[in-house]
Amino acid sequence: MTPKKKIIIIAAAFSAFTILMIILAVITSHQYLSISFDSSKYSNVVLYKGTDTKTENTIAPTKTVIEKSIQSGKEYFLPKGTYFLVAKSKDNIVSILQRGILLGSDKKSVSLDYKYTNSYLQKLTNENKKAIDSAILGSNSKISTFYTIKNEAVLEKGDWAIAALVFNGAGTDLNRDTLKVVLEKKDSKWVVKCKPMISISKYDCSAPQNVLNKANSMEIATQRPFMPNYNIGNTNKVDRYE
Repeated sequence: MTPKKKIIIIAAAFSAFTILMIILAVITSHQYLSISFDSSKYSNVVLYKGTDTKTENTIAPTKTVIEKSIQSGKEYFLPKGTYFLVAKSKDNIVSILQRGILLGSDKKSVSLDYKYTNSYLQKLTNENKKAIDSAILGSNSKISTFYTIKNEAVLEKGDWAIAALVFNGAGTDLNRDTLKVVLEKKDSKWVVKCKPMISISKYDCSAPQNVLNKANSMEIATQRPFMPNYNIGNTNKVDRYE
């Protein structure tokens, strides 16, 4: 073998080794990231470079855009490090989602949940009010006689609702408590999930705790006090009902 051929072989081997080391360096310094979300809810998902920190909940966004239009389920081969995700919806249907992502030695898959905005939940409430009232009245024939349905509200992902049953009787009637109702939407129909009660616990109703909390905290201003001539907030002022 001539010296020239030896030099060529050595140079080729060195080049191959160098390329291999570069490939290994890239592979070891990068990792796959996939982000899944409901594209009907989020219309714009952007990935930013994040600030240098060790925990995801302390990551903040920088001005550097890594991916300006994330596709759901697609794998992105990115340098290990910190990132910040911002997901927005069209027409203010769901709340803006922001979260940090720490990409380390393991492949990472992130699934984005969504939460309807209060304005959209109010829209759903207005659209479903008659159906909710109908489901409540249909669950017990005595409800329409003794109670008025108030404070209907659609919650969660549009599949849960609450309402209040306000007693129609006199202010001195012993059976005058406001009852809370929880409904669930099944097969596009509203059904009363559990028996109307003054206060509903998780042991009485298998509904999300957030739904139960909102049902129990409803403010009913239409209820007359049990002692009409006594005002708790001001002892100098007397409220009287004729």
